[in-house]
Amino acid sequence: MPLQTQIKHSVLAAPNQVLTVEYLSKKYNVQEEYIVALAERNKDLVVTNGVVMAKREKALAAAFAGAAVVLLIGIVVVLPGLTG
Repeated sequence: MPLQTQIKHSVLAAPNQVLTVEYLSKKYNVQEEYIVALAERNKDLVVTNGVVMAKREKALAAAFAGAAVVLLIGIVVVLPGLTG
């Protein structure tokens, strides 16, 4: 398996989906700069301040926001009609 894929799987398997560049460098026995370069090429990972983290799904956040709006409309419009 390519190192870039191994890095991605390691980050996704981490409890908070965050690992340090230093940790990954030691784990795979390569230079930190190489870890950063591979992680930056991966569309699912973000590198900031010596940390590699998984990108959060924007679609999932949008779905939750949409559900909250529908729920709010339901509470404001439907609930008063049911109570009285």
